Amino acid sequence: MPDHQVMAYEECVRRLIGQQAVLRAVLESGDLSAAVPACPGWNLTDLAGHIGQLHRWVSVAITQGHPNAPTSPVPAGRAALLDWWDGGAGALVDLLGGTDPDEPCWTFGPHPRTARFWPRRQLHEHAVHAVDALESQGSPVPDSIDPALAADGIDEVAAMFFPRQVRLGRIPALTRSLAVRPTDVAGAGRWVLAGDGLDASGAASEGAGPVPAEATVSGPASALYLLLWRRTGLDDPRLSIAGDESAARSVLGAAIVP
Repeated sequence: MPDHQVMAYEECVRRLIGQQAVLRAVLESGDLSAAVPACPGWNLTDLAGHIGQLHRWVSVAITQGHPNAPTSPVPAGRAALLDWWDGGAGALVDLLGGTDPDEPCWTFGPHPRTARFWPRRQLHEHAVHAVDALESQGSPVPDSIDPALAADGIDEVAAMFFPRQVRLGRIPALTRSLAVRPTDVAGAGRWVLAGDGLDASGAASEGAGPVPAEATVSGPASALYLLLWRRTGLDDPRLSIAGDESAARSVLGAAIVP
């Protein structure tokens, strides 16, 4: 994946179903009152409500072309919560599976704004929150965050979310630079987080060599993915740092994701 190709639409839908299943299994048997460490102030019910509202919000964005979906009360009690979750999750998957990827719709991503944006975005929304749900129960990170999924998620952060944070004025352009390099994805190369984020490819113009970075963090793609989403830290034993560690901490300390 030297050019950081985006995972195919159909593959994202398939993997989204798998991540929904991971989350639902926790909702079905877990402690709904358990705190979610990565989301201060939330318990597992709050997390389920957040994602369940997103199911409906994305469906409106695709079918009605705007982001103003009404919110609905999150049902109390496990049985009612699961019924509500299943309705939204199933409807979203059916909608994505039956929609032309190139159908114009509302998104918050770069142009062209089409339905192609949503399976990938919802895949990673669910994958990260599946980790959160499992962590609330003291369970390990799911094996479903495999290297290909994680590498695609790294690309989403580096090429979409980080530049968007700068563009919207939520953070200034970075003054330090960091490369992330998966060690378990053949041909993945590296992503560089620097400046305004408009060149995350890790490659400069032809013949100029790679974009420089003050630090490089290497390790399994899943660990790098969780690092960028602030679900693990530089002290994670799976990760190694080369170069200026202060640069890595500066970049990771910025709000490169919402």
